[in-house]
Amino acid sequence: MKKLLLFTLTIILSACSNNPQTQITQPTQKSKRVVALTPLAADIIYNLDKTKLVGIPNTRYTDVIAKTKFNNYPRVGTNTAINIEIIVSLKPDLVLGAEGFHDKIIAKLQELKIPTLVGKIRSWQDLEDSTTQIAQQIGADPKPILDKYESYTTNIPNNGKTVLVLLRAQPTSSPNKNSWAGNLLEKFKYKNLAADLQGKGRFKGYITLSQENILEANPEKLFVIESANLKPDDFKKLPYWSKLKAVQNNQVYIFHHDGLITPISIDSINDVSKKLRDVGAK
Repeated sequence: MKKLLLFTLTIILSACSNNPQTQITQPTQKSKRVVALTPLAADIIYNLDKTKLVGIPNTRYTDVIAKTKFNNYPRVGTNTAINIEIIVSLKPDLVLGAEGFHDKIIAKLQELKIPTLVGKIRSWQDLEDSTTQIAQQIGADPKPILDKYESYTTNIPNNGKTVLVLLRAQPTSSPNKNSWAGNLLEKFKYKNLAADLQGKGRFKGYITLSQENILEANPEKLFVIESANLKPDDFKKLPYWSKLKAVQNNQVYIFHHDGLITPISIDSINDVSKKLRDVGAK
């Protein structure tokens, strides 16, 4: 089957391991019982056809933000602790996972002959492609959601402001152009000063910045990421922080991880799009 850019009906081959390759039964019909291992996949299916969704992950979005909406759906575990027994008990004809996060789970499911879709969203185009692919697989119309996406990117100011996105105080990482965040910055016409820098770690879409790197870049705007584990106030304790012109000009903006770094829902994409548009006009 032709490999698509994002979510693809795929066999993860074990060429890099000592395990024998497993023959996988691919879905030959539209999927009617889908387990989603990511909050975004769960939200997309819910909005396409919620009757096809039979299992969801335990996440901040599904368990807190949209708890009422997802209250009646069985949970299959957290991102790093998926319960295969629960998945099997739900008798899915499709499981949606994220490349790089669920590879081991997907491999085990494939051994059980459970069809899977895996992928990674690194760009707006990936988002549209994955939504369309999922819709086709469950026999739904993606147009209402695609129209929403299109509406989120209207009236983008041509700001051209230089920016760095900072994830944590020490060590400080920042997204380049090969990431969801980096692609969003480009789409909303920011000049990401880390765009062309190459990542050397596990996640190629992110680089590590030294204090000297940040001072030398000295962007017009700084986007600082917050989450349960990321505290923006930690940056204020660093000796170089007050020397940055974005700090001096009150151009430091706080963005939540769930939106700018990782899209967790259709609403989170809308929210971060609005904020990027508004900040770009300042």
